[in-house]
Amino acid sequence: MASNTSLSALSLDDFEARTGSATSIIRTITGLYVRHEAAGVARTQIVELAHAAGVSVPAAQTAISRLIDRQVLEASQASSLHVPHAAQQMFERGARRIFTPRQMSGTDPWCLVAYSLPEALRSLRHQIRKHFLQLGGGMASAGLWIFPEYLRAEVTAVLSALGARDHATLFTAQQPHFPGTPQQAAGAWWDLQRLAALHEAFLENTAAVDAQDIAPPNAYRGYVTMIDSWRALPYLDPGLPEFMLPAQWPGAESRERFMALSEALQEPASAFARSLLDS
Repeated sequence: MASNTSLSALSLDDFEARTGSATSIIRTITGLYVRHEAAGVARTQIVELAHAAGVSVPAAQTAISRLIDRQVLEASQASSLHVPHAAQQMFERGARRIFTPRQMSGTDPWCLVAYSLPEALRSLRHQIRKHFLQLGGGMASAGLWIFPEYLRAEVTAVLSALGARDHATLFTAQQPHFPGTPQQAAGAWWDLQRLAALHEAFLENTAAVDAQDIAPPNAYRGYVTMIDSWRALPYLDPGLPEFMLPAQWPGAESRERFMALSEALQEPASAFARSLLDS
């Protein structure tokens, strides 16, 4: 699926949305539950799902309208909402990232991307930079990016969707030879301060989520809150090997919390969502 990613699907990614906002919560609910409903979902049911996650009814109504405008949701003649094809692609790609967070080992290979655009495609430079950052890429220098090798398919999909694949060469590298220390290189190529702040925000936002409370309504609200706070992280953070990261990096703790809460809450949360969708 990744190799068939369309530009319209890529344009729907939204990693700047404020975690916990009504729009962000309903976007998360759509990715978790609504997109799997082939017959569409009544707007009132989406409002009910949002309300159960802590969103007020007026805020939910406004957020749904915003997501329709952004083409994440689409209204049908039967007064129900469904997820259009491009948004389905976006959510499918997101599910692969969100639920399988990766961490490089010290011996894993890298993918280097070198590109040079002709003047006619100069306007693509900003788009490539935007999407490469959202894939977790590090900019080693102008026109040279570095990714974990396991992101190669997604990198190729972005270049193809943007019409830039013919102007880029991808290399597999086993071990970069850094000009200084590995930590200095990582700090120069990635915004580690921002990534650390995102991990710390996730830990703070989920501090009150109780993995032992599996009563379906509580599990549902906790699970949606957790996924909403987490979903951008496995995109923006490429999962650098430990030897390249600063001491006391919060990413390991946040990843462990995500896995523990997912294992405990996913099934009761899904059962509660199903009860609302079937009502």
